[in-house]
Amino acid sequence: MAGDDTIITNTTPTSTNKIIPFNIPIKLSLEKHNYTSWCSFLKIHLGNLGLKTHIEGSSTSSNDPEWDKQDDLVKVWILGTLEESLQDQVVATPGNAKALWDHIKDLFHDNKDARAITLDDELRSIKLGSLSINAYCTKIKAMADRLANLGEKVSDKNLVMYALNGLDTRYKGIARLIRHIQPLPKFETACNMLLLEESNLQEAIDQAITYDSSSSSPTVLMATKMDTKEIGPAWQPKEILSDHKPGTHTTPIPFPGHLQASPLPPTQAHNQAQSYPQAHYVQPLYAAPQSNLNSGLLGPAPGKLFACRKF
Repeated sequence: MAGDDTIITNTTPTSTNKIIPFNIPIKLSLEKHNYTSWCSFLKIHLGNLGLKTHIEGSSTSSNDPEWDKQDDLVKVWILGTLEESLQDQVVATPGNAKALWDHIKDLFHDNKDARAITLDDELRSIKLGSLSINAYCTKIKAMADRLANLGEKVSDKNLVMYALNGLDTRYKGIARLIRHIQPLPKFETACNMLLLEESNLQEAIDQAITYDSSSSSPTVLMATKMDTKEIGPAWQPKEILSDHKPGTHTTPIPFPGHLQASPLPPTQAHNQAQSYPQAHYVQPLYAAPQSNLNSGLLGPAPGKLFACRKF
């Protein structure tokens, strides 16, 4: 129990019980201008560990070996959250953790007006290009955050105008609609409207692709069934003069002649032949007179005539 009481009453952080993983979700970079976010995360984490006094106020060594160990530990944590190029610039900073903290702060606040002007010009001229709407809006928001880190906050109204000005002709309709909303919607709302329009455009493209792929399939030529009442018994040929008697006169049945059909490629013609009934070619009822017919007293010898012949 005595040992437990000693641990509880020892409220001063030590280097031995504070060597824990120190992870924050971002890396400080001069190119990204994310100093404000990095600073906030680091202060929260150090405050949770009871070590924020090492980077605030006029923190100096009090000839306490334990305090010096904690200060060195804070310096290691700070350096571990920097990009490699930035580490090379500040790793040799003399003094304690507070001196290192102030050196990094000065790097990000030097020439900040010139950086803000360049970044603001880039934001005003941003274009959608080949980006998706989500990537486009994320890029605009990140640039606005970088400007805020430099002390130049961009209003929601300006962000909406910059986003609409950078759209291409595909979003002309939705851009006109957003411009006429009074007052202008928030940047997040405008982005959601653009995302919905992007989804609708993509759906229309997918439907067009599906239609084109289906319409490119082989076309089947449909045959038109002819009325058998008009052409006579051409579909079912038979001997119409099988009981013809000599000396009698038979009225010929009119036929429309040979049926016409458009030539088809071999494969298509074969497929059509399997699907539809074949038309029969019809010959005229009477052939041309033959010079070699034997004549008798009663005229030419009777012959057996057929109305049509199927090939």
